[in-house]
Order: sequence, then C-alpha cells, then structure tokens
Amino acid sequence: MIKDIRTYKLCYEGINDERDALAIRALAEHPMEIVVTEIETSDGYVGYGESLAYGCSDAVRVTIDKVLKPLLLKEDEELIEHLWDKMYKATLRFGRRGIVIAAISGIDIALWDIMGKKTNKPIYKLLGASKKKITAYITGGYYAEKKDLERLKDEVAYYVKMGFKGVKIKIGGKTMNEDLERLKVVREVVGDDIRIAVDANNVYTFEQALKMGRELEKLNIWFFEEPIQTDLLDQSADLAKSLEVPIAGYETAYTRWEFYEIMRKRAVDIVQTDVMWTGGISEMVKIGNMAKIMGYPLIPHYSAGGISLIANLHVASALGTEWIEMHLRHNDLRDKIFKEQIEIDNGHLVTPDRPGLGFTLREGVLEEYKCKS
Repeated sequence: MIKDIRTYKLCYEGINDERDALAIRALAEHPMEIVVTEIETSDGYVGYGESLAYGCSDAVRVTIDKVLKPLLLKEDEELIEHLWDKMYKATLRFGRRGIVIAAISGIDIALWDIMGKKTNKPIYKLLGASKKKITAYITGGYYAEKKDLERLKDEVAYYVKMGFKGVKIKIGGKTMNEDLERLKVVREVVGDDIRIAVDANNVYTFEQALKMGRELEKLNIWFFEEPIQTDLLDQSADLAKSLEVPIAGYETAYTRWEFYEIMRKRAVDIVQTDVMWTGGISEMVKIGNMAKIMGYPLIPHYSAGGISLIANLHVASALGTEWIEMHLRHNDLRDKIFKEQIEIDNGHLVTPDRPGLGFTLREGVLEEYKCKS
C-alpha cells in the first residue's frame, strides 16, 4: 500500500553557457533542474522517479503534491497500470499533456522502481528485455560564446576518443551557412565511420527545414531531429516524404495518443520519446511497442538527470533499441547523485542488474542539490 509520496526540487548551477536553437531564437532557456518523486510503501519499500522540469518545477511539484498524491495514498503500489489510468482520467480536463504528464511520469517511474525492488529484479528483466547494452550517441555541438570551430573540433574529437560511434550537433541557432560550416568541420574530424545527426529543436519553418534538409543530404547526415514545431505534423510528414535524410522526433510529444498520430501521419522516420515526460516507463513501453508494430525504429531521448537516463535505459533494453541518447556535459544531477557509477563500455550504456532502477541515492543528496528558490 502507498504510504506517502514526497517531492524534491533539485537544481545544478554548474551547467555552462551552452545553448540550443530554441533558447537562442525563442528564449526557451532550460535550467538544469528536475523534480524527484519519492514513494514509500507501508511495508518499507521506497522508489524514485524523475519528472521534466525546465523551469516549471514548482508547478510539477504542486501537481504531484496536491492533485495526484491524494488519488494514490492507500492504493496498491503493484497495480501500476490501474494507477496510471486513474491519474490520467482524473486530470483529463486539464491534463493530457505538459506538466500533468510530466508529474505522472515521475510517479510511474518510482512505482516501477518499487516493483523491481519487491521482486528483486531489475526493471529491464521485469519488462522482458532483449538486450542489456545499448549503443549510445553523444549530443553536443551546443552554441556558446567562446566555442569557435577549433573548440567544436576538440569537443567531437573527445567523443570519438571515448569510443562513441555517433554524435548529434545542434543547428538552427546560427545562419544556415554557418551551421553547414560547423557540420563540415565535424565531418572532417570524425571521418565517415562515425554517424552525425543534427537537432534543430523545432525552430525552422517548413521552407527553412526543407532547404536545410537538402544540404544535410549532401553531408550524409544520419537524422534531422525536430526540424519544425511539433504541432505541425502534416508539414513534418511532407518533410519526411520530400527528404532522403530521415526525420526524427518528436520528444516534445506526449503519451501514446500523440505518438499514434505522429506515426499514423508518417511525420517521422525515427521515433524519439523520453520516459520523464511522455508518461513514464509504462507509457514509453506502449509507444515503443506501437513503433514496432508500425515499423518505426525508436531512439530514446535524454537530456536531464540520472534517474531518467537509467529509466530510459531500462526501457531501451526491454524494447531492444539499437541506440540511446547520452550527454557528457558536466551535470551533477546525472553524475553525482548515485553511490554507483553509470556504466559506459566502449560507447555503450550498460543497464544495471541491481533490483528496480538499480541505483542508490547518495546520503544527503536531496538536500545538497535542493534548489535555492
């Protein structure tokens, strides 16, 4: 039985001045902050989840504390599907997307963590995993005031030296010619054997994306991520049909219903979703299985704390995905909140074998990284 639900707002101030195109062109600044949900059961088990925050962590916490928690207290924590439906239906009039689904995501991840601990199994085995190690690509190439072409070269050379076989570079924050020059430099550094993807973070118009896509084809780009606004699915479908470079997205979509429309309209060639904001582990598994049925590869998105990275990794292992996203920017909320290390083996992420999500929070870490405001 669920005895209590507690939430923690964590922030990391050490992220440098690197920005993506949405921050530059739409002022969508995304501080490194997360909401951690802690669920305690009457028989002493504790599970942890992570929710998307991006500056709205107070709203996520209120949603969990005031709206969702009263629905869940004294419920059977093992009835994860039932609890997901209960939360979703109770918030139907004001939820279905955004903050409410982010809140549900954190709770769902924590419930799966508890289920794994109670059964003494890692989540990926509970989900019937098909593989344990997932090839990771590194997202980098962010814009920064002091990052010239030489520093960009050094950055991607480091990723290759670490053994990673794919990199993703941010585009859309400079002119098209400037971004193409940056990509040409990256290709010179990594050669033809390393995959290069690009991410426009939704900033292009259809015409801009089409023009850029034609140039990306010449550079043998692996995929073109979120070229336009997520809501413009018909335009995205036209891009996918018109371009040889695969269209990937949209991690900024929510739940199986929105992803069904994305796939039904053939708005992408590669499906990307993230456990911390699409509805949790339960929902991401559904989206992944739907992608299999409809013939789409799925590559999990990742951009925040360590809990969501590990949760994405468990789902990736269960679905047998070929790739998963990873960042190497300094981020204590990923690298310093656990007693254990996230295992990287020659460019692959290794799914933990320990029960549940497979990590232990360091003592005092929830207080150490507590947001100041």
